[in-house]
Amino acid sequence: MTPVGLRFRPLARDDFGLLSEWLAAPHVQRWWREDHRPDAVEANYGPAVDGDDPTEVFVVEEGGQPIGLVQRGRLADDPEWREALAVASTPDDAATIDYLIGVEARTGRGLGTEIIRRLVEDTWASYPEVPAVVVSVQQDNRPSWRALERAGFERVWSGMVDSGDPSDAGPSHVYVQYRDPPAPPPSPPPAPSA
Repeated sequence: MTPVGLRFRPLARDDFGLLSEWLAAPHVQRWWREDHRPDAVEANYGPAVDGDDPTEVFVVEEGGQPIGLVQRGRLADDPEWREALAVASTPDDAATIDYLIGVEARTGRGLGTEIIRRLVEDTWASYPEVPAVVVSVQQDNRPSWRALERAGFERVWSGMVDSGDPSDAGPSHVYVQYRDPPAPPPSPPPAPSA
């Protein structure tokens, strides 16, 4: 089913109650392991809303109805996360994204792939200097990494990401999409004929 009127708008404090509900939902909590209590939502998302955290956080709306959340940042703005993803040889000047569909009825219908595609397209347009978008996803979260693959991401590494975030616990895959794919290595010269 094609999403109707899909758009991103900046997260506002008025959204915190809904975000708290989404974070508490079992289908979200399984992968996005954040405290959903109001004071924790304020502590985690208030700085981004106030402009004190460079992470951009958007509510995803479909047909004017909020259905999920996406966030985007630069690895350079989060040295710990940049270091954690260095195991995958990701570019230091890459962007990173995260996403959730809070309305369970909208999961499993290809919407995640379209949300990812649109967020990446917006990243290329908004940040012309960013060469790549990098995402770490739990290996067990097959729907999420399949959505990344359908959106044009390539798996570049698998293993344990060294992160203090509970959402990163367990084996992960790291995916990258380059703005301009790297050129393949040159072919070796032909062997001399005998």
